[in-house]
Amino acid sequence: MRFRLLPIAIFALVLLLGAKVVDVWTGFAALTVARVNAQVPPAASSSAPPAAAPATNVSAPAAVPAPPADTKLATAATPKLVDRADFPDDPTLLSPADIDVLQKLAQRRTELETWAGDLTMREQLLKATEGKLEEHLAELKTVQTSIKGLLGQYDQEQEKKLKSLVKIYEVMKPKDAARIFEQLEMDILLDVVERMKEAKVAPILAAMNPEKAMTITAELAQRRKMGAQAALAASK
Repeated sequence: MRFRLLPIAIFALVLLLGAKVVDVWTGFAALTVARVNAQVPPAASSSAPPAAAPATNVSAPAAVPAPPADTKLATAATPKLVDRADFPDDPTLLSPADIDVLQKLAQRRTELETWAGDLTMREQLLKATEGKLEEHLAELKTVQTSIKGLLGQYDQEQEKKLKSLVKIYEVMKPKDAARIFEQLEMDILLDVVERMKEAKVAPILAAMNPEKAMTITAELAQRRKMGAQAALAASK
């Protein structure tokens, strides 16, 4: 009787343990589903109307009219200015065309710097040359002043000598003065005759060779005419 009750008791315990395990597993699954449902919001029902798109203040761009043919041609003919912003900051992103443009710009900049240096040097040379010319002009003015002073002294001395000759010829006999006049150079003779009194010149000319006397008279008249013209021009 004992041997039959023991297997039945063991079988009952197994069934009871299985039932407990199923209950525990069922409770754990229900708890997990509840936690998941609490974390995830419920999905909107299909019957709910779709949410309206947020309104924006951006208006649709107005249609831009196409430019006339002349404007297109002018735009195409106008060269585009090269700007630093047109090139990327990363040198590795430059295209061969960009590199060529940058090389040409660098070469042009070098040429402009060289040209500016040449202009500066030429300007300095011009200033130095102007300074030397001013110094030479100052020296020339000094020399000119000295020459004028010397010429004035020479003219005064010549005037004294001529006045002395005039006095000598005026006291000489006409025949003796006529012989000397025929031997004198024309410029000196005219200077002396101009400063002599007319009453003293007439007898001397009458005693001279007629041809020589006529030449002296013509030259003396021409000199006086030129002197009168020079004085008139200076007065104007």
